[in-house]
Amino acid sequence: MLEMCNESRPCSVDKLLELALDAAREAGVAIMRYYRQTLTVQHKQDGSPLTLADQAAHRAIADHLAGSGLVAVSEEGEDLHLEAERYWLVDPLDGTKDFLAGNGEFTVNIALVDQGRPVLGVVFAPAINELYWGGKGLGAWRNRDGAVSALSAHPRSAACRMAVSRFHDHPDVEIFAAQNGITERVAIGSALKYGLLAAGKVDVFPRLVGSSEWDAAAGQAVLEAAGGQVLDWHTGKALQYGKPRRRNPRLLALRRPYRQEEFKLKEYESALL
Repeated sequence: MLEMCNESRPCSVDKLLELALDAAREAGVAIMRYYRQTLTVQHKQDGSPLTLADQAAHRAIADHLAGSGLVAVSEEGEDLHLEAERYWLVDPLDGTKDFLAGNGEFTVNIALVDQGRPVLGVVFAPAINELYWGGKGLGAWRNRDGAVSALSAHPRSAACRMAVSRFHDHPDVEIFAAQNGITERVAIGSALKYGLLAAGKVDVFPRLVGSSEWDAAAGQAVLEAAGGQVLDWHTGKALQYGKPRRRNPRLLALRRPYRQEEFKLKEYESALL
C-alpha cells in the first residue's frame, strides 16, 4: 500500500524524488502509446498544440504526485495561481512540436519548487529512454538505457557550443552568438538542452522568446545540481518561480557560473517577447 504524505507527515526528499521519477516514467508510457500515431491536434489560447498524449501524461503525473501531499501546477491543469510555498511544477509533454514531428526530442518535466526556487527536478525523454534528475543535496544524474552516471557541467576545452531550439527561434540569438564569438550550434528540442548543459556537452542556451515556468524548472534543478546556472537575462540572478501568469523573462542557461568577461548580456533592439 502506498504511504501517503501530508502536512503533519511530510515526505522525505528521497521519497519525493521517488514519486517524481515514477510519475515521469508512467507519463512516458502514456505518451508513447500515441507516439507516431495519427492524432487530432487542438490549439490552446496561446497557439501551442495540445494532443491526447499531453492529457494522458497529465493524468498519469497527477495520480502519482497525489501521494506527496503537495499541490501540483501543470501546463495542462487549471489552477496556475496557488499560494503554496512548496509545490510541484509540471510540463507533462515538453516539446509537443517535437513529439508531432517524430524526432524523439520531447520530455516529461517535473520540478519541486520551494520558496520560489526549483530544488528537485526530473526530465525524462521516453522515446530515447534518457532520464535526468537532480537537485539540492542530491547531485545530478543521467540514466541512459539503464546506464547511470553522475553529471558535472565541468569546463570544456573545445570551442564554445550553444544549444538552440528547433521550433522557437529569435533573431537576437544570432546577435548574441556573433557578439560572443559562438560558431558551434546544437539544435535540440525541449528540456533536453538542460541535460546537455549538465553533462558539459554544450556551454550556453539563450532562451530569447517567451516561455513558461514549467519549461525551465526541472532542467534548472538538474543543471544547478551539476554546477551550472539559469539566469534571468535582465537581472543576471537565478531564475525565480511564482511569477505572474507563470511566464519567464528572457533567460540564459550556462554550464558553469556566469562570468561577465565570458558572456556579454545586453538588450537588443528587438522587442522582448
